[in-house]
Amino acid sequence: MTNSLESDLAKIDELLLRLCEHADATMRRSTTALTLSDVALAQEVMDSDQEVAAVHLELENQLLYSMARRNPVARDLRRLLAALRVGADLERMAALARHVSKLARMRYPRCATPGPSRAVVLSMGRVAARGIRLTHTLLVERDVSIVDEIIAVDDEMDRLHRSLLALLVSPEWEREQTVESAVDLTLINRFYERYGDHTVTIAHQVHFIVTGVHREPRPRVVVSPRSAALAVPR
Repeated sequence: MTNSLESDLAKIDELLLRLCEHADATMRRSTTALTLSDVALAQEVMDSDQEVAAVHLELENQLLYSMARRNPVARDLRRLLAALRVGADLERMAALARHVSKLARMRYPRCATPGPSRAVVLSMGRVAARGIRLTHTLLVERDVSIVDEIIAVDDEMDRLHRSLLALLVSPEWEREQTVESAVDLTLINRFYERYGDHTVTIAHQVHFIVTGVHREPRPRVVVSPRSAALAVPR
């Protein structure tokens, strides 16, 4: 590896970590805005999109420059290609978090997480925070044993996803809440679930960078609200 390419890779790693930190902070703040109906915080989160876009654009430009000018091969080329995908995943995670804030702002002054749904969404926020923190550690340390930890956290997110779906079709919910609330929470549920999925995708990319071997993704399971209700113990 030349000194120039080594310098490029260090810059790329720095930009990936900045995107990861943005994705983390954006979802943390969005969860707070959503569950507390904090419209000012929700607006602040939504206004941060240009900052994330600027970092992502800088990353893409650096990657294209490095691939065009440094003639990377083998592991170095693998790092650059994987970094392109990881950057896209992190940018999308920040966008999903902003969607949460957008919904909080749309529903203000009404809370978009009424009744027992608030506790589930708070749990999803905590799980999302664990997943992105592990992702940050993985990007820094390149320790592939962390990949399994990230997958385990995403499994927990999937359980919460099913739990919230089950709540939305429960008799108690249908008696006490509105169709609009159910639609809101279905979207919120999807945003958090996809946020977790992206951490697994990133983990697989880092595994590829380190080992040169593609880790087989798990098959996606589509769960309907009714089947989720049957699967959750009462």
